[in-house]
Amino acid sequence: MDEQEDRQAGIAGESDHHQHRAGEGEGVRAPYVEEGGVAEMSVFDGAGNESVVRLSTDADGNSAQGTGPSSEAAADDAESLLKKARRGLGEAFGPVH
Repeated sequence: MDEQEDRQAGIAGESDHHQHRAGEGEGVRAPYVEEGGVAEMSVFDGAGNESVVRLSTDADGNSAQGTGPSSEAAADDAESLLKKARRGLGEAFGPVH
């Protein structure tokens, strides 16, 4: 079988565009919370791009799920959401803008 030119390393299937993936140890590849990690998961948009979701809780017990292309960006988003106190979900949970 010929090698497909429209395949991206580390991505299952074929695509007509580049798909973003979080780094090693981020999102679904992050360590378990029990192993000293932070609660993280991944969500994907309709184009196959991955966003990291990271849970953060403030001193009052309010929580937010920040999103971003990396763990650091998702943590910053969660902290920003907690400071704004307007909602607890990052942009990746809403419609594409």
